[in-house]
Amino acid sequence: MRVRFLLASLVALLTLGVVARPAAAGPISLPPAAYSDAFQEKLAEDYGEREGDYLREAIERALVRALARVGGQVSASPGVRIETTIIDARPNRPTFRQLNDRPGLDFGRSISIGGAELHAVLRGSDGRVLAEVDHRFFEHDIRNVLALTTWGDARRSIDRFARKVAAAYAQVER
Repeated sequence: MRVRFLLASLVALLTLGVVARPAAAGPISLPPAAYSDAFQEKLAEDYGEREGDYLREAIERALVRALARVGGQVSASPGVRIETTIIDARPNRPTFRQLNDRPGLDFGRSISIGGAELHAVLRGSDGRVLAEVDHRFFEHDIRNVLALTTWGDARRSIDRFARKVAAAYAQVER
């Protein structure tokens, strides 16, 4: 009975907006992620160009989510600009192009250690560097690979990277 009362009270507070939310900060612009020269070469020669677009979209979604948690609002307005670069990324499963180029690969059975290395520069509206964030995660043991998708470990790395970027943004906005 007491648990129901506490739960009902919590729901009421949330619906009334009484629970504290992060303070709204200035606008943030997110240009598409850039590629390092080495990663661009991997895309062109091995993974396929569309895989880069997929990773760019994953980075943007993760950053928007993480920044919203700290009160950041992504918009086209000038403000803090977050420039990201994919330094390296490795898939857990063969990409579409790899499957076409190497018939011996099997999407269901061919797995590998994946991950990503990313870099971000947070710039003020005047162009000066406010903060830089580096993140690198590559799974180290094939037994830990649980990815059912091509870029599972890379997405884990991207989510962790986005949280670091959001924390750096929150620090800059203070």
